[in-house]
Amino acid sequence: MEGVEKMTAPRPNPALRRWGRAVVAALGTGVAVSLTACATATPGFTPKPVETITPSAPTRTPSSTATSTATSSASQTATATPSPASVKASGSLTMYAEVTKKLTGTCGTKNGASTITLADHANDFYGTVDATIVLKAGKAAVDSVAVAFGEDSEGFTWKLSYDSAKTASGTSAKLASAGNTYTVSGKLKAVETRKGKTIEEVLPFKVVAKCAGAQW
Repeated sequence: MEGVEKMTAPRPNPALRRWGRAVVAALGTGVAVSLTACATATPGFTPKPVETITPSAPTRTPSSTATSTATSSASQTATATPSPASVKASGSLTMYAEVTKKLTGTCGTKNGASTITLADHANDFYGTVDATIVLKAGKAAVDSVAVAFGEDSEGFTWKLSYDSAKTASGTSAKLASAGNTYTVSGKLKAVETRKGKTIEEVLPFKVVAKCAGAQW
């Protein structure tokens, strides 16, 4: 430009030039390259902002185990079948002679098995008479029989039994049914106890039980 004096750039001091080279050597090649790049950047260049990418959290899905458990529980709840209610029952018991014809109780399901439970707790001879008959699936056969007498006039107490899984020698139990009437007969193992002494024998028996309904 006219009227303006040209300025002469000051000459670099040789000492400073040597100091600068020493610094560049000490900082290492990486820093030297960075400084050179900055010094030679094109005028008017605007660096682009660095884009930061934030990873998104993975979508969690319910585990197959939890889903399977929930489905199984719901299925079991929906398909569970309640046990039939018990119905009233009455009956009689005969050994060699009639023991009682005043048995009362229930026909129902106990521990998953069809069970006839009868009792006479005002018996003239034994004081108490209790009888429990468990039938097999479908009420087609006898699984077990348990009978107990209280103390008789001679001081004996009686326990009589039959078990199809462990059949004692000479014992048996057969089932006959007609409508809601069930007749169980055969021979029971009898254990008679008096004053600490026990006698065992096999005795004939017959129980006739009349259930008030068929659904039990």
